[in-house]
Amino acid sequence: MDNKNRLAFSFLITWVCTCFLAVIIGLTSNAAPAKADVIYHAFDECFANVTAELPEIQAAGYNYIQISPPNQTPSREDDACTSDKYWYFQYQPFDYVLEGNLGNEQDLKDLIDAAHERGIKVIADVVFNHMANYRFYKDVAPFPEAYPLYPKKEYFHEAKCIANYNNPYEVENDWLCSPNDREGLPDLRTDLPYVQQKQHEYMQKLMDLGIDGFRFDAVKHISVEDLEKIVEVIPEDKFYYGEAIGRNYDESMKYIPVFPKVTDFQLVNTLKSAFTYGVDLRSLVNPADTQRAVPGDNAVTFARNHDTWAPGQFDNWKFDKNDLVLATAYVLGRKEGTPLILTFDAFEPTVIAGTKFHEQMIAEPQYYRNGNEIADSADNPNLLFIERGDKGLTIINKAGETFDVTAAKMPGLGVGCYNELQYDFEMCVDYGGDGQKYINKWGSPNRGGIEIGPRTALFFVKNEA
Repeated sequence: MDNKNRLAFSFLITWVCTCFLAVIIGLTSNAAPAKADVIYHAFDECFANVTAELPEIQAAGYNYIQISPPNQTPSREDDACTSDKYWYFQYQPFDYVLEGNLGNEQDLKDLIDAAHERGIKVIADVVFNHMANYRFYKDVAPFPEAYPLYPKKEYFHEAKCIANYNNPYEVENDWLCSPNDREGLPDLRTDLPYVQQKQHEYMQKLMDLGIDGFRFDAVKHISVEDLEKIVEVIPEDKFYYGEAIGRNYDESMKYIPVFPKVTDFQLVNTLKSAFTYGVDLRSLVNPADTQRAVPGDNAVTFARNHDTWAPGQFDNWKFDKNDLVLATAYVLGRKEGTPLILTFDAFEPTVIAGTKFHEQMIAEPQYYRNGNEIADSADNPNLLFIERGDKGLTIINKAGETFDVTAAKMPGLGVGCYNELQYDFEMCVDYGGDGQKYINKWGSPNRGGIEIGPRTALFFVKNEA
């Protein structure tokens, strides 16, 4: 082979190898969609305050933080860093500049950087359906010139309040109004390329600062077609989800083609029923199988979020204080869903124990153990047993009295000892003389069985040698 042909052959081999390598890289380099473990919802908290709380947030086991909308909104009549009275102002955008009531761009950057140093990621809440009520800006300029980004009427839908929430067209195109806000929130034409471009630029700015994902507010008020265009710029390694307050299962699932996850208000409704006096707690076994919850891979789960917390709205989903703790324990004890824990609940001892349990058990499968497989009296409507593989167990007792049995089987857990994460005592499991597994230690070596106090949740994790 002469030099000319040898050079051509060498070039051919190099080209083939390069193309093959490019194909391999193309097949393997796409980042897997981002997943979150437990999200701390820093609701209406100033960014500097959240930065100061990072050691406590990390110690409690949270590895994501969701912040309230960081952009410019109407000035508040309260101190946003110490009061939540006017929290809803944060959901009325004036501009997408990062000069809001909760802090400026540098405050946000400081929070993101400090969180990343601790291995914690940060999600930003974004509001793209509407702008702030014009009454705040009447002294600035005529509508809509007061809005720097959207100074033309063509960027907004016709000024008409939603009258029928069962009419999808009205829900997606008319203005959000309330008895206290008859003027309503100017509804953006999210179908317009210019509007989408400004929203893309805002998200890109946040990602350039280091934001790791997004919560999209009020997605029911934006068409699926528009939402698909809005989210198309988000990389796969970012975690994002939509706030869809679905009236039913199908309405919640409508947005899954657009978002990897949506808020699971179906589960909130199921939880509220299960913790009602006289209702069977075992109704919480596999609720997604009967469309009483969004499938776990598609769900952001909670017993309450800021919508159900807020005074004067969603009162049908508000829990008694003790029930709220137990409902949150259920959310954290099971495998399905990405739990979201509101600021006001995040540092309750049972919730902290559940957060750590969820983090340690995230890879373990789930099984609802029938109480009659444990003890005759354990098969009752006030108890729930959730096994996590053979390494973890959550027990919830919603009754007003202690459940106490001196002999209890534990067929699903491995032989060994388990630490309870809140009360810090040990449960041990071993084979009995009949070849079945029993709890032979419950706190004290002198007793076996189960003793769980009234309205209590326990989280057990296997002690690894």
